[in-house]
Amino acid sequence: MSGIFGVFNRNGTPVEEATATAMLDAFSYWSPDEQGVKRDISVLLGHTMLHNTPESHHEQLPLDRGQYLLTIDARIDNREELFDQLILPDSPASEIGDSEFILAAYRKWGSSCPQYLLGDFAFAILDKEKKQLFCARDHMGVKPFYYHLDDDVFIFGNDMKGLLASKEIPTDFSDEAAAIYLEKGELWHPTLTFFEGIKKLPPAATLTVTDSSASFDTYWNIEATPLQKMETFEAYRGKLRALLEDAVRVRLRTAYPVASHLSGGLDSSMISVLAARLLAQKNQKLKAYSWIAAPGTEDDHTHHEWANSHQIAREENIELEHIDLDAKTLSEILLGLDIAWNDTTDLWYEFVLRKSAQQQHIRTVLSGWGGDEFITYHGRAIYADLFRHGKIVQALTGLWHKCTKAQKRTRCFILQCYRELILPLVPRRILCYMPKVDCPFLGYVQFAQKHFARYVRSRTKRSTFMYQKSIRGDQLYLYRQGHILARFESWASSAFACRLEYSYPLLDKRLVELALSQPAELYYREGVSRFLFRHAVADILPEEIRTGNFKYEPNRIEHILKTEQEAFAYLLEAYSWDDACLREHRYIDRDKLRLAMEKFVNREIAFKKNNIQTINEIEKAFLLATLGSRR
Repeated sequence: MSGIFGVFNRNGTPVEEATATAMLDAFSYWSPDEQGVKRDISVLLGHTMLHNTPESHHEQLPLDRGQYLLTIDARIDNREELFDQLILPDSPASEIGDSEFILAAYRKWGSSCPQYLLGDFAFAILDKEKKQLFCARDHMGVKPFYYHLDDDVFIFGNDMKGLLASKEIPTDFSDEAAAIYLEKGELWHPTLTFFEGIKKLPPAATLTVTDSSASFDTYWNIEATPLQKMETFEAYRGKLRALLEDAVRVRLRTAYPVASHLSGGLDSSMISVLAARLLAQKNQKLKAYSWIAAPGTEDDHTHHEWANSHQIAREENIELEHIDLDAKTLSEILLGLDIAWNDTTDLWYEFVLRKSAQQQHIRTVLSGWGGDEFITYHGRAIYADLFRHGKIVQALTGLWHKCTKAQKRTRCFILQCYRELILPLVPRRILCYMPKVDCPFLGYVQFAQKHFARYVRSRTKRSTFMYQKSIRGDQLYLYRQGHILARFESWASSAFACRLEYSYPLLDKRLVELALSQPAELYYREGVSRFLFRHAVADILPEEIRTGNFKYEPNRIEHILKTEQEAFAYLLEAYSWDDACLREHRYIDRDKLRLAMEKFVNREIAFKKNNIQTINEIEKAFLLATLGSRR
């Protein structure tokens, strides 16, 4: 995760030396390996380097090649393919940085060049002859790209902390972004940030800026992914297997130790096994992290929360570390986190993990995030999909099979038909008024100031993500809602300080396209979810893990509930509740929030859905109440 930034004075005034120095200092708070800026009269491009790939040690960024000036945060995965298509420096491939590949692609294909790049990237290219700045973000949006644009100046960067060092950017908060946060619990939006003056370049988008114009374009439309028809199941299985292996392989192109998540579930286990085997070929060892504390003497060591990850680690010679999160640490995280920097994802274990990884000089963490939405999708909408495509008997037979163990099988079958076949066909505007449909509405808004609560309610409609008409439609909905993008940006934001970057093999563009193009039946067949994926990893995972149909973590959830309760007690004592930040806050009512926290601290904790929801509501309100307090 290298830092990139730039300033384009559209009014033609030169970029001052003081501006260059201030922005470079602001983007260097995490002690980069190298840093530099280049100016061309009214344009400044800057870079703070995190060496990760072997080739990055040969790069000098920003890259100046006469007519072009370039800054990048990128890992280009199809270098071998591009090597034969592009005009590159006369050097061994191992000494050619990804910046040269991106610039050569731009020289050949112009603004269409991102279409030909595979990997995670955010970059900006100054074309001095055309007097324009061309910016792009990767297909899925793994790499952040933030910007401010007005008539006089265009300022961009991939780190909010650094970007706000510019005095040109207004720092008024966005009521719309805060409302989305209270509505969703995360900032799920492709272009908004918490600042009115800063926007995000959406995934798969480009932005071309001149002194008089700014034009946006989309170079890849995920919804236009064509359906593919292969002759046999084995053809699908073989293609998936090959892509899984390559998606992991290309993300191991690093000169430093590698880590992965390892929960013992299908996704993280598959990634960890493939990574461990590939690293073993180079006499290297994979480090893995589990989000559950090591089992104590009274714990059941055979429970899958511990047993699965231990088995994988033992068989593949993986060094496994358990992450323990105590209440004091959690309270310190909550007190120190400012969601203004765009980390809105409440996965607190990861803060502890990042510190451990940094201490062990790890710079790449592999995550299975995004698999559930695409290639390892559970097949939730399978029956509606079959029913809509005329496979009525198959759909009804499957629903009858689901009720095999029900005491009242006929009643169960009727209810399943209602939920799985009828509700997906109901118009979305009336779905929440149908019987047995749960559409939660704005639990977070209970802590809002009255005027802001009215604003949030005025722009929000009750909705549910359930009951989509097809598997493909459900997958696209899960992508559009914004949770995937929020995770990318949150982890990227907090990873800077620990000199880390995350990589997501299951969100490789090729795997996403395969997921959207394959027949619905490959997700759920013979009563087995993730059917194709389980067959593709048949000789990778132990049979009991490969065929397991669970993703249930009662021990971890119970532990985090108790930890959260104790952390709230710390917050009640440690935070200055009479601070003007809360007393006069435009979004959150201080007294309501403190009262709710006090009630929760005195509640008997149990593993119940309402306890989890209450914790989320209190945490989100507290973080919004402290928005911008650490600027």
